[in-house]
Amino acid sequence: MKGRAYKLLRSCLGDKDPPNARDAFIYARVIMRARVVPEEITPTLDDPDVERRLERALQEIFRRA
Repeated sequence: MKGRAYKLLRSCLGDKDPPNARDAFIYARVIMRARVVPEEITPTLDDPDVERRLERALQEIFRRA
C-alpha cells in the first residue's frame, strides 16, 4: 500500500517534534532491525517487503517493551 512503510516508520516517533529520547531510540532500533534506509522511505514508496520488515521489527520491539 502506497505510503504504508512511511507511516509505520514514523509511528515510532510519536507526534512530538523533536522526539523524546525513548522514541528516538526505538526509531533507531526499528531502522537497524528492519534494515532500511530512512531517507528511502517516502510517502510515495510502495514496497510490500519493506512494509513486512518494518511491521516485524515494530512487533518484536514493542512485544519486549
